[in-house]
Amino acid sequence: MSAIAYRDAVESDAAELAAFARENWLATFGHLPYPPDDLAAYLGGAYGEAIQRAEIVGGESRYRLALREGAIVGFCMTGALALPVQDAGGAELHRLYVHESVKGAGVADALMADAIAWARARNASALYLSVWEGNGRAQAFYRRHGFVHDGEWRFMVGGYADRDFIWKLTL
Repeated sequence: MSAIAYRDAVESDAAELAAFARENWLATFGHLPYPPDDLAAYLGGAYGEAIQRAEIVGGESRYRLALREGAIVGFCMTGALALPVQDAGGAELHRLYVHESVKGAGVADALMADAIAWARARNASALYLSVWEGNGRAQAFYRRHGFVHDGEWRFMVGGYADRDFIWKLTL
């Protein structure tokens, strides 16, 4: 396998990032019984190219990319805390996706280390994330990185509500 390079996303990454995020989200959650209209609305709103571009250039979110031979094979998105928790000093790991071809190769670990370092550099009290209740592999990964279960909430895909767990890493 070729070496993995890491860098922050720039505006010209928006289209590739949007496609990568959509494909990986569907690979993980596409088997769930989402109504087609709800799924289409969610994917367009969360992973549209214009949304990715706005988040990259807006400065409120940070995307860190993992690239192999110039192509995105993983990313993490960090930013302000948006989950329903009471922690004025908290930050959030909004997304951490890696392509199946690099799972187990340390890419997710490197992206997680970067997200934690990002939160610490901002003097965050904690780093929070949300994970679907049925994603045991991700939960084991987060546990291995020191996160603990801290609550739950309803993650909406259109009008469809998933039960998600909130995990917290005290910094």
